Amino acid sequence: MHSRKFMVSNTGSVNTLKKYSISDREILNKRIKTNPRYNGVRPRTNTGFNTQRRQELELEIRKYYKVRNDEVYRRISLADLLQLMLAHAEDIEAAECDHQNIEKEQEAAEVPLKYRDEVENVLHKMTELEMEGRPKPPECPYVIIDIRPSHDYQESHLVTSVNHPASRMSRAVGWECPELLMYKNHAEFIIIVYDDAEDVAPEVAATLQHRGYSNIFMLSGGLRIAKDKFGFPLVTDDTSRVLTQDAAREIAQQVSVTVIPPLSMADASDWWEAASRIPNYVTPTDPAMTNAPSTINTGRQTARSQLKSRDGQTVRPWR
Repeated sequence: MHSRKFMVSNTGSVNTLKKYSISDREILNKRIKTNPRYNGVRPRTNTGFNTQRRQELELEIRKYYKVRNDEVYRRISLADLLQLMLAHAEDIEAAECDHQNIEKEQEAAEVPLKYRDEVENVLHKMTELEMEGRPKPPECPYVIIDIRPSHDYQESHLVTSVNHPASRMSRAVGWECPELLMYKNHAEFIIIVYDDAEDVAPEVAATLQHRGYSNIFMLSGGLRIAKDKFGFPLVTDDTSRVLTQDAAREIAQQVSVTVIPPLSMADASDWWEAASRIPNYVTPTDPAMTNAPSTINTGRQTARSQLKSRDGQTVRPWR
């Protein structure tokens, strides 16, 4: 057993070592006083996917997701939904540009002015005859159903979402809204339901699945994760259900500096790989996250390129 005192054999006197000397075991119990000025400052050194980051990721997963083993419906992550929204916004912008180019070409066509109106009327009537009797397909490849009460929907909701309270599911007739009927079992389009924090959405998604909806998906994390990770303009109180080009660009910029937690720890390595690609990325629990740089330019092709596979075919992340 070590002691802080020892005997010198030649003199017989007792000497005491200095406190916390190199031979004193109590130095291991020494604690440095913390400066309250730096309580909110955390180290920015990248030490890899260590135990602390693993614990923080586990806390995030338990905070946002409530995965059960008896789920009969499919899930879609917020990251995949944002890719789908941004890709559709790019398609709309490209279609508008093409339409403007076609109008310019028609104006420059060498058709006499007195016959131009007649030609346009004939083409318009031919188009009407071709489209007559055909059901009009939805313009958007997805529909987002907000199943919360109407007053909660008025306060905040996901952009382009439709309000369909879960209480309507208990009706014998008239429990489907027009958007559900339009998108039901469509081969190319999907229906996404969400609530605040996966409280009622699992039950609604399972009910729709049992009632014959084969393209129903539930948003993992609900509105809560969208508020915490993105906020405006993804979460808004505007009921126009339109994703403007300015809002799409702002969301794309937010996506470039945000990493969504995975559904389980089995995908933790992929999550850390994605987080490591972001310069100066810090964990969401870090106060410095609010000051994270957002100078990365994603460009217009980010969402579209992420939905393309190597052979050029479109990849549907909800499949």
